[in-house]
Amino acid sequence: MMAAGGFDLDAGLRRYPWVSRALNAEAVYGTVLTAGLISAFSLYNPGLPTLIARTVGTVLVFWGAHVYAEIVGNRDLTWREAVREALQRSAGLLWALIVPVGCLAVAAALQLSLGTAVDIALWGAVVTLALLGWWAARQRRTSTLIKVLTASGTAGLGLALIALKALVH
Repeated sequence: MMAAGGFDLDAGLRRYPWVSRALNAEAVYGTVLTAGLISAFSLYNPGLPTLIARTVGTVLVFWGAHVYAEIVGNRDLTWREAVREALQRSAGLLWALIVPVGCLAVAAALQLSLGTAVDIALWGAVVTLALLGWWAARQRRTSTLIKVLTASGTAGLGLALIALKALVH
């Protein structure tokens, strides 16, 4: 699909297939997981560096468990193929850290309050989820309406976390 400025997004992604592979179900799951952890850990008012460390550490444990489960569960491939497949499929869990944790890191650098930083990170997760939903529908070559509905549905997961945070705080 050629954009207005002449940039062919699909051709660009074919050049970097790992990007397209990382934008998968695991990226959605990882974004929801990351946002949920940020929301839950922030209840203890740990400070931004501790919040970032706990969030990244916990997602890394989930990622390791996911990779291990994929390897053990995939008996049709050789050990090497199973490891490669598991690492590729699970990469989305790690990519999902970038926006919410990046928001926290920037907020820390700007010396914003914990509450403000968490709000920015959660809204960053909502935007990320919307983009992931749009991308999933786009890869299926669906209509604009379906793309909007899919993006809204995935963004709704992040909005649900924000609503839960508001109820708990």
